[in-house]
Amino acid sequence: VTGSRPSAVAVDNAGVLLAGSRAGEVPPEVCRSLLTGLSGLGLSFWVGCAGGVDYSFRKALAELKLHNRVFVGCAFPSRIRSPLLCGLPGNLVSPPGLHPKAALRRRTLYLVKRCCMAVLFPEHPVPGRWGKGSTLVFRSALNQLKPVFVVCTEKPKASLHYQVYASELFGVRGWWVIPHPIDESGLCDELY
Repeated sequence: VTGSRPSAVAVDNAGVLLAGSRAGEVPPEVCRSLLTGLSGLGLSFWVGCAGGVDYSFRKALAELKLHNRVFVGCAFPSRIRSPLLCGLPGNLVSPPGLHPKAALRRRTLYLVKRCCMAVLFPEHPVPGRWGKGSTLVFRSALNQLKPVFVVCTEKPKASLHYQVYASELFGVRGWWVIPHPIDESGLCDELY
């Protein structure tokens, strides 16, 4: 990682990735409800540098004065000090010189790898349609055996690799998508 680090506290793996569509938006009251509830559990936050859902959460994190509990991963050096970060510390997590699409992918994978779970608002403005970045968060989190709370209009498709449960998270309706254990003794990676 290059760039600045959060000065007040180190965000650790007990952090929640907040992610979703660059063309979407999360209402402020929904952001506040989730952030207040999750921070009350002692969790920190990982969020990207994009607009849309990322911006909705960065704005709410700043308003709730959670600066010392957030890590903002930036794909480009120009975003580290952007006013769109809402005063939160930006951190360059993609190597310089990458093609923009590759830099965004690298940033997303960096954030997913370090979180303990993800909260995902994946829908493009067209209900039921997910953006490429949201699909990347969803698949890579589940591949790393991390649960994802998905807020969307349609239930995520069933799979042999995970279970889907309708639920609420601090008053927000969505679906928990939980990776399957191999058997009752634990998750598949614990066998190796």
